Amino acid sequence: MSSARLSWRLLVRRDGHLALVLAILLLWSLAGSGLASLLLLPAWVITAQLIFAGSLETARLRRRAWLGQYLRVASPWHRLLSGGLVMIAWHQLLGLLLALLLLVKLRLLAPVYWPLLLIGVAGLILLRSVMRRRLERHVIAEYVPAVTRRLLVWPLGLLLTMSLVLLALWLPQPYLVGLGWEEALMRHVAADGHDSLLGFFERVARALDVTQYWAMQNATERGEVSESLVLVGWLLLLLAQSAFAWAYVRLLMGAETLREATLETLSMKIGKERE
Repeated sequence: MSSARLSWRLLVRRDGHLALVLAILLLWSLAGSGLASLLLLPAWVITAQLIFAGSLETARLRRRAWLGQYLRVASPWHRLLSGGLVMIAWHQLLGLLLALLLLVKLRLLAPVYWPLLLIGVAGLILLRSVMRRRLERHVIAEYVPAVTRRLLVWPLGLLLTMSLVLLALWLPQPYLVGLGWEEALMRHVAADGHDSLLGFFERVARALDVTQYWAMQNATERGEVSESLVLVGWLLLLLAQSAFAWAYVRLLMGAETLREATLETLSMKIGKERE
């Protein structure tokens, strides 16, 4: 009994932050329109900062490796190119855009997508464990967690994107054959009477979804395939799903980065107190 309790404690300590992120995202998606509109700004800021933390860590790791390979430490270019306000501003902007996309998309997400997001977290935990064990034999111990996170982004992002695209194609779609683009938008993106910033973003997201389905369903016209419409439909589908997957994976990586930094800070504080 005590061993099982200890295992649960270790599991919560190691992966509890990921479960907390997933639970908060689920609550956000289920919140009513009024409450979600009130919480949009704080949710946007917190989500953006989590994405920013992971994104900045990856950028600095990549920049540090490049500088260490080509420039001397004593060179003034080493300090100038190490990444300062410009890098921070860029990744803050990227974090804000990805956070907004993630929060809006979650509000429109069908329940069938949530098992994929849960599998994404399970895949992160599994791949992190396997990859960290392999990297420990080759990478300096100080950089193992950061390098592991950097190497996890692409495989997780690609797998999640492919899964989201396949699921979007498998799910029922609104029937838009023969409708004009404006008519399709009028039927399926009707104003819901909720005039707020979040409501505006949700209508824009719905319009993009309807546009991609409309383009793919109306690509065949008079027996001929309209290559431009096919291209528009597939581009919108791939861009929407890949951007959502990228934002979600970046959020998880940011949570991992914040957990690592918090543990390091606490260990340093405890060490100073013991001294």
